[in-house]
Amino acid sequence: MNHNQTKTPELDFKFYQHTENKIKNQEHFEKNKKEFSKQCQIVYDALMRGERLTTTEALLKYQIGDLRRRIKDLKDIWNIPVQDEYVKGKFKEYYLNN
Repeated sequence: MNHNQTKTPELDFKFYQHTENKIKNQEHFEKNKKEFSKQCQIVYDALMRGERLTTTEALLKYQIGDLRRRIKDLKDIWNIPVQDEYVKGKFKEYYLNN
């Protein structure tokens, strides 16, 4: 089975809970939780297809304005082993080793 045919493990992106460090941030999270969950799913699916994402690519291709936060969510909430490396020492590229 090649990289693009890897079966995606079933994850429930509707279970998206965490606690922010400030009340205002928590209110923002609660108000936008459905959209953030959808973004996590989009990022996860792209990574599972073998895409290597930068913040610019995520914004332009998927309209995800805060890729770094969605990557942190994938790592912290769903234990997804997202890897990263600097490209030309300037910016990070995120990927999965499948």
